[in-house]
Amino acid sequence: MPARPLTSNEQLQRGIALKGMATAAEDMANKGASNLEVQTFAQGAKRELAREMADTGRMVDSAKAAKKYKDTVKK
Repeated sequence: MPARPLTSNEQLQRGIALKGMATAAEDMANKGASNLEVQTFAQGAKRELAREMADTGRMVDSAKAAKKYKDTVKK
């Protein structure tokens, strides 16, 4: 899969999904869920979103930054 940034429509969909996750986590907390349960839900939901709607453009940028850092540390 070629690396490309998300389109504006994909960014909108991702933002809506993130807002939905935040709302669901807030509802869980309001209904008495523990902080650990809320945190576990939020992390799992964000991980699943990353699997389903990966921003490959950002992944490439992150990999380049990591390589640049590693190269400067080796010197």
